[in-house]
Amino acid sequence: MAHTPKIAGAPDFGKYIAPEASIGKRLEGKRILLTGTTKGVGKVAQEVLCAHGAFVCGSGRTPGVAAAHAEELKAKGYKAAGSDVDLSDYDAVAKWVDECAELMGGIDVVINNASHPGIAPFGEMTPDIWEYGIENELNLVYNVCHRAWPYLQESGKAGRGASIIITSSTVALQGSNSPQSVHAAAKGACLSLARQLAAEGGPFGIRCNSITPGLVWTEAMANIPKEMANGLIGAQTTQQAIDPIDIAYAYLFLASDEARQITAANLPVDGGCAGAVTGGMQGEIE
Repeated sequence: MAHTPKIAGAPDFGKYIAPEASIGKRLEGKRILLTGTTKGVGKVAQEVLCAHGAFVCGSGRTPGVAAAHAEELKAKGYKAAGSDVDLSDYDAVAKWVDECAELMGGIDVVINNASHPGIAPFGEMTPDIWEYGIENELNLVYNVCHRAWPYLQESGKAGRGASIIITSSTVALQGSNSPQSVHAAAKGACLSLARQLAAEGGPFGIRCNSITPGLVWTEAMANIPKEMANGLIGAQTTQQAIDPIDIAYAYLFLASDEARQITAANLPVDGGCAGAVTGGMQGEIE
């Protein structure tokens, strides 16, 4: 998304760099699993990672969309694949991971991008909604990482730079007045899981890090009321929403050998909202 809304008068912190303008060799030869590539961050990230030389196998829940996006990338000369996968189903994940490993000749990097939260005020949080949130924001991370673990061990042993990236959220770091209790619980657990996998993976040459995005401006966010958007964007220290490509470039760095000594760390990509408060610039978004 080339235009991401910001509060009028907010400064620019750098220029937008499209995937095709970022082509390089930072991930040459890397074999990557990336979940949730049908839209938003995952769709953009698959192109960015492919543009830097990786073979990226993606997944999605909407039938045919992940495969169609992969075909578009292959038409550009990239190495890509996409499959329909219910990531909350361990057996379906096992089949997908094994197929991707066979297709790519192994797995070096796992990026847990996909999630689907259960949303309700806590007083209305039924067991079904709670279980749905845990299943689709925490358990799916376990499913993918657990099934891919033997392949990552092989990669680490071979010195190929094995790595796991787990996408969490700023609500895992601080409370919110929005109805996100199960989202916060699941994403908080993701942070802890990332640190634990870094500890257990170290002896096998496997790094593990997490990312906490702030307000990412996806297709879904573009439909929220303007008044709500003003408040959410105004809470960012940069006074602007985050473009999906900003998360994609964070994935790129952590997946690359440039980050070979970074593990058990969390990288906030949140416009500063988890670390600072800006009160001097309020107004309408442009």
